[in-house]
Amino acid sequence: MTTIHELDAFLAGKQGRAGYRRAMQARSLIRADTDSPKETELRLLLIRHGLPEPAINLPMFDETGGWIQDPDLAYEEEKIAIQYDGGHHASPAQRRSDIFRDENARDAGWRVVVLTQWHLTPPGPGMEPAAATRVRAALLERGWTPGPGPKPGQRHRARPQPLPPDTDGR
Repeated sequence: MTTIHELDAFLAGKQGRAGYRRAMQARSLIRADTDSPKETELRLLLIRHGLPEPAINLPMFDETGGWIQDPDLAYEEEKIAIQYDGGHHASPAQRRSDIFRDENARDAGWRVVVLTQWHLTPPGPGMEPAAATRVRAALLERGWTPGPGPKPGQRHRARPQPLPPDTDGR
């Protein structure tokens, strides 16, 4: 494990060496405060399929200012919460907690999209994974308009985002 600043300092000393450009491309996709590799995989899948980059663990509040949850990924303007539910979400206690979590988000006006590993896998060669299809539908339903850029399924590069100091990234 390292910090973003340590990684940046390391990479700065590697300029001009083999693999530097690819390392910098990978670095531009790193975001701090992710909770799991699968959430990162989902975020990158959405970007790759032409969707805007979602926020990570964006705090969600009710009308009184009470905290509801920090969804794994979110589109604040469209009020879309995306939850990646891995295997541990299958336990009865976690399932009850997840239902409560999602009901509270819906009561606050958010559209909740729950995804699993199944949604990340394309149904066939050249086909779009259900995760991208479902999130795109939610965005369109909430008034998002796709801008110019790559068509779904084409390569799409995320733009590097400045990171706050003293954060760890995965």
